[in-house]
Amino acid sequence: MQTAKRHVGFLVVSPFEQLDLVGPSAVFSYPRRAGIPAYETHVLSATKGTTVNSSGGLTIGPAVPYAEFDRPLDTLLVIGGPGSLVPPDPELRAWLRARSKRARRFGSICTGAFLLGEAGILDGRRAATHWRFCDEFKKRFPKVQVERDPIFVKDGHIYTTAGVTAGIDLALALIEEDLGYATAMSVARELVLFLRRPGGQAQFSYVLNEQENVSDQALRSLPSWVSANLTGDLSVRALAHVTSMSERTFARRFTEAFGTTPAVWVQMLRVEAVRQHLENSHLGLKEIGVRTGFADMSSLRRAFRAHLHASPLDYRERFRRDVAVGR
Repeated sequence: MQTAKRHVGFLVVSPFEQLDLVGPSAVFSYPRRAGIPAYETHVLSATKGTTVNSSGGLTIGPAVPYAEFDRPLDTLLVIGGPGSLVPPDPELRAWLRARSKRARRFGSICTGAFLLGEAGILDGRRAATHWRFCDEFKKRFPKVQVERDPIFVKDGHIYTTAGVTAGIDLALALIEEDLGYATAMSVARELVLFLRRPGGQAQFSYVLNEQENVSDQALRSLPSWVSANLTGDLSVRALAHVTSMSERTFARRFTEAFGTTPAVWVQMLRVEAVRQHLENSHLGLKEIGVRTGFADMSSLRRAFRAHLHASPLDYRERFRRDVAVGR
């Protein structure tokens, strides 16, 4: 049984997204083997400074300038944030290319994938990044196959994740690879996390897009509430009660905000949830229908075909993903 610590490095270009760094770092701090920490983490700064600065104003240290760090790393992850979107200097590109060959595992959190793309490390590979930046990533790095939905993607020894909290999912998955299911589950339980989060980032981005376009504050949180309650009562009366409106006022303001009726809109959210299950799980259609609030299989199939112009089974056969989504 291996008891030596595994060294995990986080390369940070300031300003960074603080949860990209703090989240995975916290996850790696929990496992212990034979009474000692299983991992030792290192913060590597892309500058000569000994601290790194987040976009939210948090300063973290001590950090080691990347050019001065000469210890071997088991795993190196590039942290995302505004700083990672700026093309790096030639020295950092060269360092990334060299380190990607020396580390057992290499990867990125969120928009940290842009730095890997700049270094040419992802050419010819599949990769993920934050859903909001997928189009920009595809334009800047046409040799990379962008996966828009998975929480994280593994291609060889390279791992890339979706947005922000996906770094936590990846850290748990890496712990499971190293130390087994029981250890990873213990960490997830301690931190009150999913060991394998259901769905993909498109599931969340769809709802966020719905919320972004709503100027009516009383209705802005409705998409996320409905998506979390697909098996409940989603009648106009119930939705009006949730938003503290009369049914008549709710129906009028809803149509103004979403451009459709509540019934059609709820059905769209249910179909979107079905689509996510078909792509990212092996659940049977009956179980998917139960989880997404459809009364029966006939209504599920009709709604799915009306919105996506395909049957659920045909859609699954064509689009079910074999890439890693946290499993």
